[in-house]
Order: sequence, then structure tokens, then C-alpha cells
Amino acid sequence: MTMKFPFVEDTLGKKLEAGTGMSVDCLTCRRNAVLNVAELVKRLGPDHGAMHWDLVKVIFCHECRAAGRDDRNLQFTNLAVTPDKRKGWTPCPWREAGARTKKA
Repeated sequence: MTMKFPFVEDTLGKKLEAGTGMSVDCLTCRRNAVLNVAELVKRLGPDHGAMHWDLVKVIFCHECRAAGRDDRNLQFTNLAVTPDKRKGWTPCPWREAGARTKKA
């Protein structure tokens, strides 16, 4: 994948292509879940929006709905590129090696 600027992930297909993830938090009951972007693309299509107002129309909290509470009080969080997509690059190489060097 070549990087195009400005980098925009406004659809589920673009999120899947970039390899980034997404999580959702229910602000009513404090439950959270990591969303499977590939499964969302299969169900909703690659052109479906990935912004809050696009997703809140189709995703809801099952526990809050069953209890009769507000089931659309959700917060979506974008997750960074997954390690398998980084091609060996890590933001903190000493953490991967298990040792940290200090400067004197």
C-alpha cells in the first residue's frame, strides 16, 4: 500500500486497507469491544462511512437495549496500525528487545 496524503479513513474499506482498527465504548454501562473491521466491511460494504455518525446508526449496546436504557450512547476510538502491517518497524525498539539502555 502506498501512502497518499492527506491520509483519510472515512470509510470502512479505507480502514481495512490501511490495516487500522476500531473499538467502541458504551458510555452508559461502560462496556467496550474491539470491532472487527473486516467483518463490518462484509456486512455493511467497503463504502460505508467509518465516522461516528455513520456507525452509531448500525451499532448499539445489546446490554443497554435489553435493560431499556439508551443503547446508542457510544464512543468510537480509532486504533493504530497493527504490528503485522508495520513490516518490522516498532515505535520503541528497546521494548521489543526486552532491554532498555540508560544514558549516563
